[in-house]
Amino acid sequence: MAAKLRCGVVGLGRGKTFVRIFAARSDCEVVAVCDPNPTALAGFSGLKAHTNYDAFLEERLDVVAVISPGPVHAEQSVKALERGAHVLCETPCVYSLDEARAVIAAVEKSGRKYMLAENYIWQGWCVRLKEMARAGKLGNIVYAEGDYTHDCRDLMLADEAGFVNYAERDRHPGAKPTWRATHLSPLFYCSHTLGPLLHVMEDRVATALAFAVAGRAAPDLAPTDLETGLFETRRGAIIRLTNGFTVAHPMALYYHLVGTRGSAVVLRAGTTCAKWWSEAGEAVKGWQEVPPDFFQRPDGRSDLEAMIGDFVASIRQDTEPPLDVYESLAMTIPGIIAHESGMRGGAKLSVPDLRSSR
Repeated sequence: MAAKLRCGVVGLGRGKTFVRIFAARSDCEVVAVCDPNPTALAGFSGLKAHTNYDAFLEERLDVVAVISPGPVHAEQSVKALERGAHVLCETPCVYSLDEARAVIAAVEKSGRKYMLAENYIWQGWCVRLKEMARAGKLGNIVYAEGDYTHDCRDLMLADEAGFVNYAERDRHPGAKPTWRATHLSPLFYCSHTLGPLLHVMEDRVATALAFAVAGRAAPDLAPTDLETGLFETRRGAIIRLTNGFTVAHPMALYYHLVGTRGSAVVLRAGTTCAKWWSEAGEAVKGWQEVPPDFFQRPDGRSDLEAMIGDFVASIRQDTEPPLDVYESLAMTIPGIIAHESGMRGGAKLSVPDLRSSR
């Protein structure tokens, strides 16, 4: 293997952070970036800058970080894999079962690594909860909840100058809906809530059902304000998820785990707080405040630094990524199936295990 991995990043909104982290690593070099908006390429002197994705892939890249708009994630991932690149893909990584199967086929045919960039799993609180669960502090986890509510209406309209504030939309008659309005049913973006829960529980989803609230907050913009899904896992636990992106609610995340020997709650809404309770190894007490370092990673790295570092290590050591393609899709597909359930009035649907269906 070359002394340094040749890395490229497509999508230079959030992708700028990926460029910085890859470039800071001694075992990687960022050689190319890509964004269809020429303005986004400013400030990347010294790198091959492309507005065309196919031309970007001509740069003999070892690693491609797909941080572009969601609807093109699967197509761009497959193309990169077919060109022999390892792929780290932003969420949601696919939008349908057909896309999921296409990504799996490309991974299996190419032999390249593929991982969902679900950075919440690398955050300190999730690392600590995983340690608690493995130490038996929670016992057998039988129920979990995850909520992600975030008013994104100001990211759902754009004109030539950029995003348009939703409250000022009448002053921008030329503004068009972005992909977040047209192609982001709330539960499609489920991995930030479902991913950490499944990671801590070491479980997979077996069935899904959901209900949706049709567009009331922004009926001219998005067809669905909020979706709630109810999932059964293969180990017999129940998970409830609620996602909403046009509701009048500042960005907030909520997680709740209930086990046979203990429970834990994490809330991120303006500030971050968490509590836990366990009967394992101590007298029964009330809710316990977490220590100050609960939200910090033990190694001091940021979640994105740790995630990228672990993915790069899997490439250099030729091991499975921390989230292989099947586990990545297992954190994504349930939301797609749940959305379908909501469109069918809450029908209970099976969630396929794409690993076992190979």
